[in-house]
Amino acid sequence: MLMLKTNIISSLTILLIGGVSPFISNQQAKAATFSSNSFTIETIATGLATPYAVAIDEDNELIVTVDGALIKIEQSGNISALTSLAPGVPSDAIVFGSDFIVIEPAEPPAPTSLLRVTPAGEVNEITEIASDPMGFGDPIGLAIQNQDLIIVDFNRVNNDPFIGDGRLLRYSNQANDVSVIASSNLGGAAEVFVDDDNFWVTDFTFGRLLFVTANGDVTEIATGLGQPLDIEFDGKDFLITDFADGFNTPGNGRILRVSKTGKVETLFSNIGNPSGLAIDGDDLLFTDIVEGRVAKIPGVLSTQGVPESSSTWTILMIGTLGLTMIVNRRFRT
Repeated sequence: MLMLKTNIISSLTILLIGGVSPFISNQQAKAATFSSNSFTIETIATGLATPYAVAIDEDNELIVTVDGALIKIEQSGNISALTSLAPGVPSDAIVFGSDFIVIEPAEPPAPTSLLRVTPAGEVNEITEIASDPMGFGDPIGLAIQNQDLIIVDFNRVNNDPFIGDGRLLRYSNQANDVSVIASSNLGGAAEVFVDDDNFWVTDFTFGRLLFVTANGDVTEIATGLGQPLDIEFDGKDFLITDFADGFNTPGNGRILRVSKTGKVETLFSNIGNPSGLAIDGDDLLFTDIVEGRVAKIPGVLSTQGVPESSSTWTILMIGTLGLTMIVNRRFRT
């Protein structure tokens, strides 16, 4: 653990003084869509300190959360720090108009902060009326519905990472208040996609995709997703990253395609350990928190092939152990 923390701090120090020069390197990853075809993975940046979330701003540049900072990766390849964050394994960041909303890590019992960051790096903390003693809880994922923030709270019960009793929250920018959309049957909720009035949530602990109505009713749609983290929608199906116990067995991660009816297909396998995900036209972007990189798969979403079917096994033990590792890295000092 000491070596891991030393490597993380060293990588971050080099990054913030401009020592890490992102480069484009090509490697081949097998595309499960075609047995005789492959796509090229372009590494946009490497040597980053546990990159988690990736988003695309109004200038088509990348916003990435790393340990201790929110960074920007310009189209030219230049990396700059937008603002510093508290040390710790990072969580989500999203584009909110011309600004960014980012989760700042905290070690319980300290409350987690939500920050609004301008392109110039000015930071304002988002606060809420103390109507809920749990506040934002232990947030990991973010999304926007109208002008409200939808927050995925992993909500470790009694600080026990094996349980996972997640909540789906709404933060009203107008009322500065937090309300609970759903607080049961969410498992280890990680990320959310907003679908009109409803929501789709990934359950990291039990490897599920869940459908949550505006009234908070939860329906299990798909299982056997390994350790699902981020979720995007390509206009037809969901794309979901499977972390695949990356801290213990690196390199076995997947990117899955999951239909709204629960059909699960493997788009890519053995692709490192994808964490965050973003869609840029026909290209797919992902972060790898283990390998410390941001990568792009050009043109993959223009392909109309049918990926191989995923196994229907729900790997609960792997999911639980992997979650423990992530939580330990998030909160251990």
